[in-house]
Parts: sequence; structure tokens; C-alpha cells
Amino acid sequence: MHFYPSLTLLASSFIGLQLFFVYPTAAVNVTSIADCPAIPARESGPADAKDVRIDDIKVIAAMGDSIMAGFGMMGSSSIIDPRAFREYRGQSYGIGGDSDAETMATFTKKFSPDLVGASLGSRSVSLCLTGWCSPTFTYRLTDRLNAAVSASTGKNLDNQLDYLIPEIEDRADDFENDWKLINIQIGSNDQCASCGASASDVTAEKYGQYVSAAVQRIIENVPNVIVNLMGVFRVSPVYTLTEGQSYCTSFGDEPLNRQLCSCFQGSDQDRADMDALSDAYNEKLIEIYESYKNKDSTSYAVTYQPNNINIADFPIEAMSNADCFHPSLMSHQWIAKTHWNNLFIPQGYKPDVHSFDENMEIYCPTETDRIMIN
Repeated sequence: MHFYPSLTLLASSFIGLQLFFVYPTAAVNVTSIADCPAIPARESGPADAKDVRIDDIKVIAAMGDSIMAGFGMMGSSSIIDPRAFREYRGQSYGIGGDSDAETMATFTKKFSPDLVGASLGSRSVSLCLTGWCSPTFTYRLTDRLNAAVSASTGKNLDNQLDYLIPEIEDRADDFENDWKLINIQIGSNDQCASCGASASDVTAEKYGQYVSAAVQRIIENVPNVIVNLMGVFRVSPVYTLTEGQSYCTSFGDEPLNRQLCSCFQGSDQDRADMDALSDAYNEKLIEIYESYKNKDSTSYAVTYQPNNINIADFPIEAMSNADCFHPSLMSHQWIAKTHWNNLFIPQGYKPDVHSFDENMEIYCPTETDRIMIN
């Protein structure tokens, strides 16, 4: 266990010095969330959305694609190994609730023991193609409030809300008054679809419209909610990282990811265009965040977490060997720590780039910490 004078050793020492004067309480970073000190209970709940502490969160939910669904993270021995086609939702970085999981949900539960919504266990995958979901797709009881659907793009967020909103109302102990955290991360499949027949549905403008509509629908239908927008990361570096890797399950002579991402089958320019699109998606997310950040609401807030992951420096084991497209369990745990730590850092001080660190420590929030909106 290590003690630091500020909550932001993730940023520069200069930033840390600034924040020391804003947040004088000594911060604690640990290797296991179990080692975090308890937060003393306060006499009354949050005054407004900017006053929400992590122990005020009673409901956690998530939306997204196969990454949030935990697809393939345990790897496989071959393309016919059943593990290659399973979603390990109980270990998903944003909402997994398995007893041994290191996720944003299990970290939250440390401070809010009655938390509901975390997904459990594993299940066979059900796909939702670009703009269309299979009629055979169904949510399962163990999915709980993990509304993510593999192969989803921004266009599918509305379908996910058809499930999620009534499910939150049903599972919350006090729907009107309980504070809820909804993690949203989507955009990887959108990038990969930008070279195909569905390109017109994954433009930056369309992406912004889909996410904005989802945020607004949440705010209009879910009281006392923080919508946590997680930025988009560039997918194209996966192509270079996995080039010629025997670690990866192959399809023919190439990693399986060449078949999963249509732009990987194209030119260098196609992959450069993916990068530009990813950056444009983040600009749209920032616009959405900024459109809400100065609104004085007592019942909702929107926050944005930069997600510029430096995939080029990943160890190959950070990818699932099932397809070398999805993150492994190792990555899910690291992403969970990264986004958890970011929750407590003011918007202007969040790290610009996230470089993989298997030994990243977990920040222990104190009674003076709030989920940072601005």
C-alpha cells in the first residue's frame, strides 16, 4: 500500500501539486480494492449531480459492443474452441460482478455494498450486426444491467435502451431516488464498418446523433443518473500489433482479426481513415459532454473519460488469442483501473494517453472525492 499527497500521480507532478491544494486529503493507491479504507457515511445524500460520491451509487449499468460484453477475453486453443465464442460478462471491465473480478462494478461495490446491476458469469455470444439485431438475440438473467450486444455500433444504442430502461426500473430498490451510473463505450465496430456497405451509418455525424439521442433518452427516463461516456480508441494499431503473430488464432495464414474488421482487409489509407474517424467520434463525445456539463441539474450529469489507448505498446498477451481483436482478461482489468481512477480526476487533468501497465494501482476515493463532472 502506498500513500500519496494527491489523487493524480496519473498526471504530471505539476498537476498533482495543483490538485494537492484543491484536495488536501491524503490519497491512497492500492493493488487490491479490498485494501481501500472505508468512506465514512455522510448524514444526507447528494445535494445535486455534482455532489455524488461513489458510495452514493446504488445501480450500475452499461451499454456497448462485444468489448463491454466481455467477448473472448479468456482466449482459446483454436478457432473451434467453444471459449472463442463466449462472452465473459462477469469479468467485463465496466460492469462485471463475478466475485474475483477487477471491474468498475466490483470497485464500486466496495464502497456501496448494496449495488445492483453487475453482470455475472459467461454465456454464448448472440450477435447484433451493423444496424440490425438477430431475431434470436435475447438477454439473459445473468446479464442484469449489462445491455451491451456483440457487433453493435452506435446505431444499436436505442435497441439496448429498450431493454435497459425498464430493467433499471425493475432492479433499482428506489428507482426515483437511487443514484445510477451508466457506462457507455462504443465505436470499435463503427470504425471497422467504415470501409463497407454500412459506411453511411458510421460517419462521425451519425455517430454523434446516435450517442446524443441515447444520452437524452436516458436523462428523460432515468432519474438521478450519471451517464459516463467512455471515449473511443483507435482500432487500426491492432493490425500492426498482431502482424505475423503466432500467438493469434489464425484464419488461413493471417490472424482472425483480418476477417472481423473489414478495413483490415483494405489499404493503409483505409486504416488511416479509421484513425481519423475515431478522432472525430471523440470530438462528438466531447461536444455531447460539453452540452450538458454546465447545466445545473439536481438529477443528472454527463461525464467524459478520454480513452486514447496506446495499443502499439501493448504486450501481445493484452489481446485475446481467440481472435487478436478483443482485449484479454489482463486488458479488461487494466482498463477497469484506468477508468475507475479517471472518475475522480477533474476533466482538464485526465491523462491524454493510456499506456498499458499491468501493475497499475487503484485509487481509493475519500469522503472529499466526488465523481468529477467538470
